[in-house]
Amino acid sequence: MLEPIATSKNGKKITYDPVNSHVATHLEDTPQLKDLIVEACSGLDLSGQEIAQHFDMGRVVGTCDVVKISEHDEIVYGLRKNREDDGLVPFVKNRQGDPCNYLAIHLVPQSDGTYRLSSSWIGTFGEDDEPFPLSPNANERSIDFWNNHAFVYGSQEIIAETETNNRPW
Repeated sequence: MLEPIATSKNGKKITYDPVNSHVATHLEDTPQLKDLIVEACSGLDLSGQEIAQHFDMGRVVGTCDVVKISEHDEIVYGLRKNREDDGLVPFVKNRQGDPCNYLAIHLVPQSDGTYRLSSSWIGTFGEDDEPFPLSPNANERSIDFWNNHAFVYGSQEIIAETETNNRPW
């Protein structure tokens, strides 16, 4: 069952799946995210186009949960809730997220004129959304990127009993 989350500047209704979607997990992990989504979407004129971009909110809105890592960091791998198709992804246990002014939003137009919020997070499109090495859409940059970046441990739910210290790629 879809729920409304926001309305665009030109009155387009934006909905999301509050249980099984990628954005549902981000909303659980980031309490202030819903208000930021409403704020950003209320300024958009939507006319049938897919939106996959980040917005500078003009202030620090939270912390980015993807950070650069080094050989000195403690890394584990796990499956994220509602993201099992990504495979095991890296998490860094001894780091905090960096302050961030950006909100990333992915909106998909629907045949009834509404929009579905597919995902949203504190951070940017580009570096912060490189495909994971074990995901179906992995590319030649994926392994290098995720060998040098990780999610901050605790920033996203890891499915119980999937956590491992062994790099899976």
